[in-house]
Amino acid sequence: MESTGGEEARPALLPPPVQELARVQGATDGVPSRYVAREAGHDDDDPKATVAAPIPVIDLGRLCRPGGGCADDEAAKLRLALQSWGLFLVANHGIEASLMAAVMDASSEFFRQPLHEKQKHSNMIDGKRFQFEGYGNDVEVVSEDQILDWSDRLYLKVEPQTEKNLALWPTCLR
Repeated sequence: MESTGGEEARPALLPPPVQELARVQGATDGVPSRYVAREAGHDDDDPKATVAAPIPVIDLGRLCRPGGGCADDEAAKLRLALQSWGLFLVANHGIEASLMAAVMDASSEFFRQPLHEKQKHSNMIDGKRFQFEGYGNDVEVVSEDQILDWSDRLYLKVEPQTEKNLALWPTCLR
């Protein structure tokens, strides 16, 4: 968090990267409880209370098609996906398969690197302040009991070129 009104900046709480947790814990220990989302009103110890549903798929071809009810129906699906999940899969986006494969290969190369190499591109400034761009967790962690996403991510700005921070870009993605 940044300093406000004379207060000193408080370092963000840094959970270990998920890849490291998975490596250390192994498959038999399961996912730590702070990474398990629960439905409201359910006992935290009830494993059946875990939210499980298919990720919504949005068809950009239908969404962008003028006229008819297809675009309206797809827009309603998009709105619901954003309200309930906060994310969605995209179908019929028009990106060439070869480009998608190249991006997946480069991403895999980055995430296979040792932790100390990935952390060179951290989303933490001086280990204290969270920024969206870079390698790390999805959100700033503000409390020890905050539910976290079971993911590590690399978020990089591509456009506009003037906002592209190449210092955070791994060599395999430049």
